[in-house]
Amino acid sequence: MRIAIGKRLLIIAFACALAAALNACQSARGPKDEIRGKVVSAETGKPLARISVGAVPVDTARSAPRKAAIHPTIRTVTDNLGAFRLVIPKDAPRADAYFVFTFDPVYKNEASGKAKLAGQFPTQPELAKAKQVKPGDARLVEFKLEYALRMQEAVRIPMRDKVELIATVALPEKEGKYPAIVIRTPYGRAGSMDYAALAREDYAVVIQDVRGRNDSGGEAMAFANDGWGKLQDGYDTVEWTARQPWCDGSVGSIGASAMGIAQNMMAGAAPPHLKAQVIIAAATSLYHDAAYPGGILRKEQVEEWLNSNDWDELNLKMMKEHPFYDSYWETLDLGVRSKVKFPPAIYIGGWYDTFAEGTLRGYNIRRKTAVNKGASDTYLVMGPWSHLTMFGDAAGEVRLPANAARDFISDVILFFDHYMKGEDNIFNGGYPAAQYYVLGSLAKAEENPAGNFWVTAGAFPQKSQDAVLFLAPEGGLLPSLPDKREHTVSLRFDPSAPVRTRGGRNLTITAGPADQQSLEDGEGVISFTSAAISKPMPVAGAVKAQLILAAEAADADISVRLCDVYPDGTSFLVLDASARMSLPAPYSKPRKILPGKRYTVQVDLGSIAYIFNAGHRIRIDLAASNYPRFGLNPTLAALGKTVRISVSLGSDAPSTIRLPVREELLTDAR
Repeated sequence: MRIAIGKRLLIIAFACALAAALNACQSARGPKDEIRGKVVSAETGKPLARISVGAVPVDTARSAPRKAAIHPTIRTVTDNLGAFRLVIPKDAPRADAYFVFTFDPVYKNEASGKAKLAGQFPTQPELAKAKQVKPGDARLVEFKLEYALRMQEAVRIPMRDKVELIATVALPEKEGKYPAIVIRTPYGRAGSMDYAALAREDYAVVIQDVRGRNDSGGEAMAFANDGWGKLQDGYDTVEWTARQPWCDGSVGSIGASAMGIAQNMMAGAAPPHLKAQVIIAAATSLYHDAAYPGGILRKEQVEEWLNSNDWDELNLKMMKEHPFYDSYWETLDLGVRSKVKFPPAIYIGGWYDTFAEGTLRGYNIRRKTAVNKGASDTYLVMGPWSHLTMFGDAAGEVRLPANAARDFISDVILFFDHYMKGEDNIFNGGYPAAQYYVLGSLAKAEENPAGNFWVTAGAFPQKSQDAVLFLAPEGGLLPSLPDKREHTVSLRFDPSAPVRTRGGRNLTITAGPADQQSLEDGEGVISFTSAAISKPMPVAGAVKAQLILAAEAADADISVRLCDVYPDGTSFLVLDASARMSLPAPYSKPRKILPGKRYTVQVDLGSIAYIFNAGHRIRIDLAASNYPRFGLNPTLAALGKTVRISVSLGSDAPSTIRLPVREELLTDAR
């Protein structure tokens, strides 16, 4: 599975061809850090483009478990001429020889030396029969591949309004009736062909361009026709699939990001033949999780995603015309459909994913309010990842411990096997309802680092005890009320110099637990820091701030950052969120703000599982903007001048942060 958005990259052979024309290529040997080759069709001899090719050091392959699938350490895809070039990274461990292999989802793959592979990836016994390849060898590594699946291209699927959506169908090699898995994508179905590998597991796979995108007909309105409205493209696609001669009537779905959102909308329409879903890194409510979290436009996410993916400008216009949660957004919120019959599902997300709260929202909607057994057959996986580092050992630009990387492909197959084929496996009562990664110290040199381990549980969140910390005068963060009865501090909002986004749950800009020191030292940010904690503090659940604010103008925004301050001063971001004074939850109706009057503002920072280590300090940063993640407050921006926002810190009107502490996590760590 891949989380990457967009089309596969094509590796163009122009540079090599130019070098050959200039007699720069050596006749006996190629560049010492490269392996080159080509892939052609076994039936026609024509070059095959976009075929996945990889290599693994011989020693690495020999030390792998005998039956485990071996994944490449370097990889690429063929260009339009079927050529590929594997470049050995300069920082890679030295290896004298490699095994080279194709790992395309729809072909019968091979390893160097014409060694046949039974599945998409090789095993150790299969590579033992392969030929070793040395980097720099001028001889091309050649592969001749034949289809492993029966492929049906440009299949027309009629919707209820007679518009046809186009799909690629991948069927197992042997004819018969199979359970089917649907993938619905706005990015072009060629970019989701990796999912066709599920046909190797005896599933029919339908990869469809959603309405108005790529080859499909109709008007392209993002997710508007995927749910339970007048048009129900998800429902119609599932039911069409169930009627096909190659389908046994059982249909599932899988997909990440936009494909996951389309699945949530599909579930809300409740197609009767939908039996199982795997929803990865996806919003459940488009308003709360994607477009207007905290009632403020997610500028970076909404504008960049729509523009970079060539959506019609009407999409952005519609979203901006509905800044409040109204009937428009209800048609894009699975929560309003919580009483329908949901199928079993796995929700997979990451703590630094832009849709982290959407993943948790979808999971808890199904477990807490579903009217069928889907409540007990809904599973959660929350890793430490950002949107573009899902399943890896990184969160944005920060490297995580090796145990952060997890491969859930085998779990997904077992999930489908149980709920769609009726097989008795670990999902018959033996799979945890929730698995989540507990983040912690990221400094390698730190003694007794806390956190960075996986937990299995019956649910998330689990029982916890709230710890309330008070924002205090002189920048303190205290476990008890400040001594001063009345005290305020001021923030300054300058529309010409907003406080910038640095890390966090982002989509198109750098994500993850970035160091906040450069922001904390600048204008427009005030910080409140605790004393060094004497023992590790394990936090697991939803973090909430309650601030008492007054503004010089008729509105203002507040941004809250929760940070882990290391002994050396590094201030790693744990969570952050923003709220608008004039628009409290549920964000459906604005309230009038009188300049100078105090208002209580709730800021939901979201959920996390994190251990603050002993000797660290906890910090809250406040600012009046977080740009460009969030758009600037339109009332203040229109004034065109600096505005002050007062924060009450006294015991008469305290501002607080509430942390859900779960001491049991310290036992889990042992």
